[in-house]
Amino acid sequence: MRKTFHLFAFVILMASVVFPSLKAYASQDSNPELYLRGEENGWMCQDQYKFDCHNNVYTLHLNSLNGEFKISDSEWGVEYGAKPGTDPHIYGSIKMEGAYSGGNFTAHSLTDVTIEFTYNPSSNRYTTIAFSIGGEDPEDPVYEDMTSGTLPVLHINVYDDEGYLNNEIIDKDLSHKNYFSGVYWLDLNGCKWLEDLGAESVGSEEEPLPLEIKARGNWTRIGFSKKPFKLKLGKKQSLLGLSKSKHFAILAHADDFFGYMRNFTGFNLGKRIGLPWTPWQQPVEVVINGDYRGLYFLTESIRVEEQRVNITELGDNVNDPSIVTGGYLVELDNYDEDNQIRMEEKGQAGGFKDMLRITFDTPEEYSDLQRMFVTDQFTAMNDAVGNNSDVLWSYMDLDDAARYYIVEEIISHYEAYHGSTYLFRDRGENQKWHFSPLWDCGNAFAGPTDNYFTEAGIYGNTWIASMRLNGKFMDKVRETWKWFMSQKYDGIEDDLNEYSEHIKAAAEADYRRWNNQPTPMNGTSVVDNRDMDSRLSDVKGKLRAKTEWMAREFGEYNNGYFAEPERDTTPAAELPYYVTTDINEIQSAVENDSDIEIYTLQGVRVSAPESGNIYIIRRNGKSMKVMAE
Repeated sequence: MRKTFHLFAFVILMASVVFPSLKAYASQDSNPELYLRGEENGWMCQDQYKFDCHNNVYTLHLNSLNGEFKISDSEWGVEYGAKPGTDPHIYGSIKMEGAYSGGNFTAHSLTDVTIEFTYNPSSNRYTTIAFSIGGEDPEDPVYEDMTSGTLPVLHINVYDDEGYLNNEIIDKDLSHKNYFSGVYWLDLNGCKWLEDLGAESVGSEEEPLPLEIKARGNWTRIGFSKKPFKLKLGKKQSLLGLSKSKHFAILAHADDFFGYMRNFTGFNLGKRIGLPWTPWQQPVEVVINGDYRGLYFLTESIRVEEQRVNITELGDNVNDPSIVTGGYLVELDNYDEDNQIRMEEKGQAGGFKDMLRITFDTPEEYSDLQRMFVTDQFTAMNDAVGNNSDVLWSYMDLDDAARYYIVEEIISHYEAYHGSTYLFRDRGENQKWHFSPLWDCGNAFAGPTDNYFTEAGIYGNTWIASMRLNGKFMDKVRETWKWFMSQKYDGIEDDLNEYSEHIKAAAEADYRRWNNQPTPMNGTSVVDNRDMDSRLSDVKGKLRAKTEWMAREFGEYNNGYFAEPERDTTPAAELPYYVTTDINEIQSAVENDSDIEIYTLQGVRVSAPESGNIYIIRRNGKSMKVMAE
């Protein structure tokens, strides 16, 4: 009896997978014509590579087969691959789905090959797929996947309302950021270096844990088939030694042609220089719905939490003046959003000035009172930026501004201060805005190594060129630079060496997965990072050249001991009148600002508020309720 190498049982329970793109065929009188297309026949549809279909069973016999191949209809409207075993003849990716490229098989000089699978028109499902080679296959084939075997593997299964695996989540043209429900398990996979850090496996295939997953990002989401995702776990976990939370991201870094080292370098420097909180990430290989998705980076999401951005959390739509001063986490954005404050960027430096977009992160929705407070704070900073005075530092923390800038300049990140730039403010009258946390160093090393990154001239870099005109800022930058380089910078190249070695094999697996795969419309292919030694050399070369230039600009640091600079003591700006409920302070604000008007709840204007009453305060056409205590 002929032995057949059956793959479907290991693939992902193919009998239960629905392929939406095949539903169009259900109403047709005949099944789709399918062809084997590959290197051997120029990826064309040719009769000798056409599958015979009889009673819904597709069969193709070839005398020889060599190189990469897929199965599709004549228009690539149906396209799939599947997961083969470790037999030396064939390997490929886990995928068997309509209208989606799931990766290529590769055959190595095969002879006497038969490929067979079945199709059920009533359910629009393929039910099995099998290879046979030379009439025989191993009795007990040992299966292998496309992972490198060197990193933890994060498995995620996503289901539709009927309980079937929902492959929309891995569609190359996924068009939204809605959450999908599913389960996950994280297999440490014998990764010793992470085990030494205390990392453990979480969940299992037999007992997976719940999660929600959605696409994230802008260009990185729409431009690549390998997309980044946001994860919301069913309960808090410490994954791979990262801070315990429900919220993580798996970042694809599909456009990072510096060996996936851009974020790693930026985050590493942020931690070394002592910013308030800098996220961390660990490399993993990701499998979604049984499909190998390549090398990803499990990353701590930016959140107001004790182990992350540790400030007092403020709710949405707060109208209480006693708590409206914080905490706030906002992003200087490069996209217009609904939950956003916009104003024209000011400053004394020349060059391109973009719109200043302050996007709400936490809280996500502002009351009129919250919007007024944040608008007034950023208006004051925007008015002061570039002025050679201390006004800006009464609103903005000088030390964190200098540290944040030094990191972005070292990595010559010319998109810094344009998007993905975060600031936070805690609650209270003595608080300031802090540049932190670092995020998305996606254009690191793209700027010049012999000039300021702002001279790249591609983006509008909010404020920073004007901030460099402030003498106190530049004094702090020089002091911090010499301390950092003399005391904290050493070791970064050792970290890069170790990191590149950890991900080297997975980078090769990632390229095998995504090389020559179809991309979204107007999209692009992932980068080739197989030569990690060359990429590592590029990164270290960029860092050496830039720090040598910065030493000429900000001061040499090799000729002595430089202590950590004392923190700036510029007093915080006074809070505006409307964040207090003290009757005397409200009255004082009225007397010193002719634009302020006070009304009773009945609409009667008063000149002197009385303790215990609630009033409506108006200024420049904006209103809020306050209690006079």
